Amino acid sequence: MNITIERLSKIALIIFITSIVGILIYFVKGALFPFIIAIVVAYILHPFVKTIENFIPLRARYPNIAIIISITIVYLILFIFIMGSLVLLVPPLLTQTTDLLNQLPAFITNARANVESWNQEYSSNIPDQIRLEIDSVLNDGGNILLSSFKAIIHRTATIAIHALTLVIGLVVVPIFVFYLLKDRESLKTSFVDFFPDYYRSHMSEVLNIMHKVIGAYIRAQVTLAAVVWIVITIGLLIIGVDYAVLLGVFAGIFELIPIVGAWLAFIPTLVIVLSTSPEKIFWVVILFGILQLVHGGIIAPRIQSFTLKVHPVLVLVAIVIGSEIGGLSGVILGPPIATAIKEIFKYFTDLNSQGTINDYRTSNVNKY
Repeated sequence: MNITIERLSKIALIIFITSIVGILIYFVKGALFPFIIAIVVAYILHPFVKTIENFIPLRARYPNIAIIISITIVYLILFIFIMGSLVLLVPPLLTQTTDLLNQLPAFITNARANVESWNQEYSSNIPDQIRLEIDSVLNDGGNILLSSFKAIIHRTATIAIHALTLVIGLVVVPIFVFYLLKDRESLKTSFVDFFPDYYRSHMSEVLNIMHKVIGAYIRAQVTLAAVVWIVITIGLLIIGVDYAVLLGVFAGIFELIPIVGAWLAFIPTLVIVLSTSPEKIFWVVILFGILQLVHGGIIAPRIQSFTLKVHPVLVLVAIVIGSEIGGLSGVILGPPIATAIKEIFKYFTDLNSQGTINDYRTSNVNKY
């Protein structure tokens, strides 16, 4: 009975501490956003830092100097890439975004008018159900676009009001990323040493699981998003679609959202093409169809099968909960965090079923 009470007390304590931490995170989530961005960036840059570090002479003798040089080289490459992107992409993006905001209501009206004219011309060949579905898609697409742009405007105003916080956050991110890359192992050791000796190996394994799942997921999603962004942008430019650069950026951003991201990216493209160049809709559908066939049917499932070993329904639940807690960062990090929690729970369940945890603790306690 004492053992049962002891276990129940520990479980209650863990639940209580977890709840307090969760509540604190929820109330300070705005302040945590720069650190979340820093963690994501650190996961993306880590493989490049390690690769460059392996080519630095005397890295075994001077490991700290080698890793600092490696991080510096990666930072310089990243700085050049960002500056080049700002020069090449920001001007057309600003122009296209401003124009799209001004023309959006007219685009939605024109898209519906074009579809209605098609319905009248080919009414004998198009079933009523298809016409209703097209009209529903246009209505939903217009509502989503309007809601998205309103959210962007609201977020922009909020950022402007909290400009000082934004500046501080932008300064903190590269510094925090630097220390995450430089002192990752020492930070891990310090965290593990916080726990009693008989739990340290398990906490080290917990960190390894989180690092493996979250790191692999972030790198996979960013890679997929970059591929989709480039392919959609180039494809739309070749077809001659207006706002091709902006629509490509939308497609890349939406790709960060698993399962539903590809469909969300297609809706604004569909509305704009129907309103500006309806004769090009066939080629746009072909472009997205081929991309979805290759990407959604072959590449993405294969990549995500190694990182998200959970049912798609649970992924969607994690997305919804993550969006409520952390906004866009919650949408991106919700699925891998849910997967990591599942893997950690499985790890401790397997150990407990084998009696490994209690045996390991008893053997260590008996040493003292």
